[in-house]
Amino acid sequence: MIEILFWLTIFFASYLLIYFSVDFFLDNLKDLCLILQLSPFVIGLLVLGIDLEESVASIMAAVNGLPLIAVGNVVGNSIISLTLCFALPALFHDIDLKSISKFYFIILYSCLAAVLLSFFVYFGLFIFGIITLIMYLIYVQNSLRVLSKKKSLDVIDMNHLTEEIKRWSGEIEIHLKLKKLIFIVLGFCLILIGGEFLIISAENIIILTGFSEAFFGFIIIAFVTNVEELTLVFKSIKKKSAEIGLGGMIGKLIWNLSFTYGISGIIAMVIDLSISLIMNWILLFCLILFYHIKSRTHSLTRTDSVILLVFFLGFIIANILATI
Repeated sequence: MIEILFWLTIFFASYLLIYFSVDFFLDNLKDLCLILQLSPFVIGLLVLGIDLEESVASIMAAVNGLPLIAVGNVVGNSIISLTLCFALPALFHDIDLKSISKFYFIILYSCLAAVLLSFFVYFGLFIFGIITLIMYLIYVQNSLRVLSKKKSLDVIDMNHLTEEIKRWSGEIEIHLKLKKLIFIVLGFCLILIGGEFLIISAENIIILTGFSEAFFGFIIIAFVTNVEELTLVFKSIKKKSAEIGLGGMIGKLIWNLSFTYGISGIIAMVIDLSISLIMNWILLFCLILFYHIKSRTHSLTRTDSVILLVFFLGFIIANILATI
């Protein structure tokens, strides 16, 4: 019992280290971009679309020979993001979906197809991991092309960034750039350390408790690595502008299914086919199809919120039953 409590403490302490280190890393990365006077559009694209906690957890699981946790975290995290993180704000007021371009759904469907095929092909994770990375590069290239043509911001007011750029413009010194660069490297190292201990503790908890690797990946780690997204949703609800986080959430979903899955797949290379993999893939596909259909009506309503909550409960129950 004491040993389990010890590893549980390490598990949550590791995630807290990742959580705060990510904030430290991204804050300094944004500052460096401001100092170098990079486009606020590019800053928004790179910062809002990155989900480092998710990436670190999956990549470290792959490095430690736990492919089901690596894949389960990506898929489970995506399911939780699409259900709980959107269902909660939709209970309070409609969420505008008109900003979701068809291009993003094409990328998502392509990544889903690659993920499914990787389950049935020998060295499938390696082969289709490369393909999902190519999908991410296509996504970034297209986004940069669109952003370069965009003359104004539709949702997020970035005037404060412009003021910061003006403030920093008179202080562009080598030592300041070096300081920010050192902080970025330090933050990244802390993230890696936290990720390594997160997976080591997870592996020991699995051994001591008898939890299946699939359950731990799809449910436990996926939920823990969604804390940031849930926080974003609650803040949006409080400010009565839940739709503000929509763009960042879509960006993170694509990041997880393309970049994170790609790197994890290349490292893990192979995975044993299981009912949990297929079941959760089908659920994720249904959710993305649901959003694709709803994007044509341009909003998520309270009724849709109830449907998403049913999806979420079904996801939890199905994965619990799969472990029995």
